[in-house]
Amino acid sequence: MGYGTALGNGCTSGHGVSGLARLSPRSLVATLTFLWFAIVSTWVLRHGVGVAA
Repeated sequence: MGYGTALGNGCTSGHGVSGLARLSPRSLVATLTFLWFAIVSTWVLRHGVGVAA
């Protein structure tokens, strides 16, 4: 968690709330990246591995 925060230059909530409110391009990219990986992870767990929620 600490490595991801350092790599993304902030936390998910910070980018998603404060960064997008400031119309920060970096925060938009970070938020879309977080969202994309969440969607892909969920899809892989449900359909690839077969883990139910």
